[in-house]
Amino acid sequence: MKSIITLLAAVALLSPGCANDDDRPVKSPIDPETDFYGVVADNHGRPLQGVVVSDGYSCTATDENGVYQLTGCEHSYQIYVSVPAEYEIPLGEGLPRFWQQIAAGRKRYDFTLTPLAGGKESAFNLFCVADPQCQNNSHIARFENETVPDIAGQAAASDLPCYGITLGDIGYNTANTDYTNAVFPLMKRAMQAQKTGLPLFQLMGNHDYEVISVSKEEYTDAHDIAAQRNFEYAFGPINYSFDRGDVHIVAMDDMIFRNHDDYALGFRDDQVAWLAADLSFVPKEKMVILCTHMPLRDGTAQNVQAVLDLLEGYAEVHVMTGHTHYAENLIYADRHPGIYEHVHGAVCGAWWQSTINTDGTPNGYAVYRIEGPSIASWKYKGTGLDIGCQIRLYRAGDLFMEGYTPNYRFSYAEEGQIVANVWNADETWKIEVYENGIRTGEMEPFGDDATKRDAWASGYHCGVLGRNPDNYDRTNTSHLFHYTLRNPSAETEVRATDPFGNVYTQSHLTTGSAADYPAYE
Repeated sequence: MKSIITLLAAVALLSPGCANDDDRPVKSPIDPETDFYGVVADNHGRPLQGVVVSDGYSCTATDENGVYQLTGCEHSYQIYVSVPAEYEIPLGEGLPRFWQQIAAGRKRYDFTLTPLAGGKESAFNLFCVADPQCQNNSHIARFENETVPDIAGQAAASDLPCYGITLGDIGYNTANTDYTNAVFPLMKRAMQAQKTGLPLFQLMGNHDYEVISVSKEEYTDAHDIAAQRNFEYAFGPINYSFDRGDVHIVAMDDMIFRNHDDYALGFRDDQVAWLAADLSFVPKEKMVILCTHMPLRDGTAQNVQAVLDLLEGYAEVHVMTGHTHYAENLIYADRHPGIYEHVHGAVCGAWWQSTINTDGTPNGYAVYRIEGPSIASWKYKGTGLDIGCQIRLYRAGDLFMEGYTPNYRFSYAEEGQIVANVWNADETWKIEVYENGIRTGEMEPFGDDATKRDAWASGYHCGVLGRNPDNYDRTNTSHLFHYTLRNPSAETEVRATDPFGNVYTQSHLTTGSAADYPAYE
């Protein structure tokens, strides 16, 4: 698989799959009021019908002659296709290149798509990579030397085709300097398919905006859109979609942005209209995966409910988010029951300060195995760790603070109590305890009134590294479990079983010794 991607990337560097081919005949009459038009054909010149084309504000589909006609608006910046499931993801500069930049005075934009050799895939892996958040060369080096080879190794070992998407914050407020010296070009090179082993799509985060500060009174949609241009220029469209197998994958910006200190969750009205147009071409029997940066949590922020309403009725719906630098799995129960939101731990963890997030989740990413219109299983892959490593286990009485005096005491720190951090767990996991090889019971999640901190992670960040507890002493971690051993001196093993029958074990009791702390300072 890796050699195929490398070959595709090399070809794409010479002749991107979405290059304009103005010599193709246009066999459909073009309305004189049309702003943009073109022909979508395969690599043998055969016109393709039903391919959705967009400028990020409106959508249309090609006719029987492969011709599309699109009405633009004052904010139209790029023209792109929603790549159908039967076709390869076009690559340019080693990244998905399904779009073309609008040029002044030019109305025609043609696209070429290459059929997948085996036809539409029945199954594939989707890698979700949250928050690289690289601010300088040191961060980029760690991303290149730690994250990228880890992703490439997982892709190479896969028995399925692999695709990936970042979930925002590729940079860290660094896109506003001279473009040639900024982080974006360096990250583009780091994320090329020939390095990661898969086509890696990009999504915008709050730290990827250009700084164009305005007050709440001065804010307009036009300001929000203008602040996205650096990202669009580097990586392509902000709101887009593509199909793989029986899945429709949507990427959307979900921030109302005034400046880096004043932004909020939400969608503009034009984004809701675009999503409605995009989904109008998607059959209900498909699964929809919505990728955004900030967690939605079935909330009431601007237009969040309008977006979630549009997802109703599909075979399965998952929301992929990042932003938080901790992991959480949410199954909506109220307004949109059954929608599953996956809040991913960051690949940079606690801002490249260590090898863990603020909640103790390892730096890493998630791998979703998708079969038909359903997610068959998923695992969180800690960078540099075996994919079977899913649990940290320690005694509740150990505080690991080394000079940092916390403003709390653990209510579960009685003799014989143990704590397990099972970072990918949700309410459906079973966490069992074995003492001297005999099953003695199940661990319980912390109650709502408990202080839900990973004491080991807080101790390392705040005590050993001396970081600010306001940012690094993570509260309300959702995947902590506790249990009182019958025999405090027993050989202890925790077995965690996920909903798919995968069993993960941990018998090592993490301590505050140097051997159990990450190497970075």
